[in-house]
Amino acid sequence: MFTPVKKMSYCVICKVEVEPFVEKCPLCQTNIQKPKNVNQILDGKAYPEEIEEEEEKVPEISSKRRQLITWEATSVAAAVPILIIFAINMIVEKAFTVTWSRYPVIGIVLVWLLITIPLFLHKKPVLVIVGETLSIIVFLVLIDVFDGSIDWYYQIALPIIGVIVVITSAVVILSLKVKNKGANIGAFVLFGVSLLCLGLDFVINTTLFDAETIWETLGWSFYVVIPSVIIGGFLLYLHYRLTRVVDMKRVLEIRKRLQT
Repeated sequence: MFTPVKKMSYCVICKVEVEPFVEKCPLCQTNIQKPKNVNQILDGKAYPEEIEEEEEKVPEISSKRRQLITWEATSVAAAVPILIIFAINMIVEKAFTVTWSRYPVIGIVLVWLLITIPLFLHKKPVLVIVGETLSIIVFLVLIDVFDGSIDWYYQIALPIIGVIVVITSAVVILSLKVKNKGANIGAFVLFGVSLLCLGLDFVINTTLFDAETIWETLGWSFYVVIPSVIIGGFLLYLHYRLTRVVDMKRVLEIRKRLQT
């Protein structure tokens, strides 16, 4: 009667054959894979056919769906305090009316807009800047209107908004256009802060204090401009100096590879 020959297991590292009852390789102590039953050995299979249980895959959420979820959560987070503020206002006034609650409500709406606009228009920075600028303009106009009349908005708020928008737009566009990003972005921000302080100093002093000379018009802003420009210049030098060194190393490496 023919007796089937059992094929012995072996170590996948050392390739040493071992008996079926051996758990670890005697040389490298690697665990020996065991067949599930004797029939697999008789069938000539040194290793069992392992069936790995597939993990339940969690469906991936698309970026658009994430945007909608974030917007929905932001909207709910804004709506709840608005309703609470309105309710408190009516309870305090003991009437179905809105008085002081207008101020915090439009502030919450402004924050909601500042989050919502870039959430859906993040790929279009120009539209983001325009949308958020208009939101701030409307917010300040409403604040001035709630006071009874529009007086300080045109003299102070609008010029300050213009300065902020122009400088912020320049910094953002320059940061997006530049090829190698690094310390130079910090320099752009510092230069923008310097120009912003100069603009605010000029608007405030000429509007509120009727400054005439340059030293009266531009006062405290110089204390911000001088260190900001110095640090920004150092960051630009450091960034482009390091970039040049890295580029030179890459060129030398390419030349060596071509020569070999």
